[in-house]
Amino acid sequence: MSIQILPGAHVDVKAGDRPAELSVTGVVAMPLSLSWGDRMTVIRQGDSTKVSLGYDLISEKLKCVNEVMNGAEKLYLYRLNNSGGKASGTLADGITATAKYPGVRGNDLSVVVAKSGDLWKITTLLETAEMDSQIVSGSDKFQTNDFISIAGTGTLAAATVKLTGGKDGDMDSDAWDKFKDEMETHEFNVLAYTGTDADTVNNLILWVDELRKKDIMVQIAENPAAADNPAVYHSTSPGTTENYSLTAAEACATVAGLIAKQGVSGSLTRYSSITGWTDAEHLTREQQEARVQNGELLIVMIYGAPTVLYDINSLVTYTETQPKDFRKGLVMRTLDKYAADLKKLLDTKCVGKIRNSTEGRAQIKALVVQMTAENYQNNGYIENFTADDVTIVKGSESDAVAADVSVQPVDTVDKISVEVVSLAE
Repeated sequence: MSIQILPGAHVDVKAGDRPAELSVTGVVAMPLSLSWGDRMTVIRQGDSTKVSLGYDLISEKLKCVNEVMNGAEKLYLYRLNNSGGKASGTLADGITATAKYPGVRGNDLSVVVAKSGDLWKITTLLETAEMDSQIVSGSDKFQTNDFISIAGTGTLAAATVKLTGGKDGDMDSDAWDKFKDEMETHEFNVLAYTGTDADTVNNLILWVDELRKKDIMVQIAENPAAADNPAVYHSTSPGTTENYSLTAAEACATVAGLIAKQGVSGSLTRYSSITGWTDAEHLTREQQEARVQNGELLIVMIYGAPTVLYDINSLVTYTETQPKDFRKGLVMRTLDKYAADLKKLLDTKCVGKIRNSTEGRAQIKALVVQMTAENYQNNGYIENFTADDVTIVKGSESDAVAADVSVQPVDTVDKISVEVVSLAE
């Protein structure tokens, strides 16, 4: 309340209720062994990776990262190998320069020490590119930069020193457990596994299933396992781009990026705008049919362009709880996104804020109907939705309600039958 002293009109502007934020879209998580970088690096569209990962995004060293970022809005990149050796070099007696991160990329660093009047100019080079330059009175005045630190005491001398001894190292023994623990603190949509180890991917699929049971609706793109699972894209096609080739396992990064890009907005069936790709598998119709029936997501050449053949996941066994339409990628992405949005709506707008009364439950229903209509029906992601499709009833405990929502996802037209009739003259 404000107290008005002088006569005249007075207007207070206050923030009213805001629509509930929806769940994240376009976000990929990917674990990789790297040659530079921190344990966790977050990359967004347009970010340079020269400093954070040591290489330009389009370099072959970062091809899986580049493939994800051709589609995703954001990537959580987790480094699996953090126990390698850091490159180092002696600048002068008692003074050592050490790379910021372990990995062989540190061996491409050089430090140039040159006299600058009464001071010293210390320049950090990555290959031949200058990454940092400082003028200091002594080594103790050097400020650690994005690539090196300098330690020790002594007198600087003019020198050019190439760092050596950097090693990538093996994957940390507890890397997968740490990766899963870390990722459970972030919101993401798709996990990209670009390896070939069957035990590892099966463990990751189990983890994805566990997350989904906790209402964390993520999916995985992987190559080794024919999982028969609607949350698993079994991607089996290699490819060739303008800058590098991709194995079928590496191309799972491409698929994860495409899934993140399309989300609920469209299907990947016959999607041919795959950034940078110049060649893909050349398969006969019979080969395509056999592999689709096996639950494989394929990228093949169609009309001269690398094209996603059919937007399907790995589900091939259909039941009442997992019917045939659950194998369609767009259908499952829509259901997953809706489930995540519904959970976030209830968590942020209802839990602890609305009383469990008849009026309160009507208020919850109104919020659900509004979110569903505005964000799904009006955008054409679902159809035939009415308020009658939402039921909110009191639960078995005084602070509990049960919500039941029925939605009908709208798939794309993926199959067209055409009959051509030849007319007599």
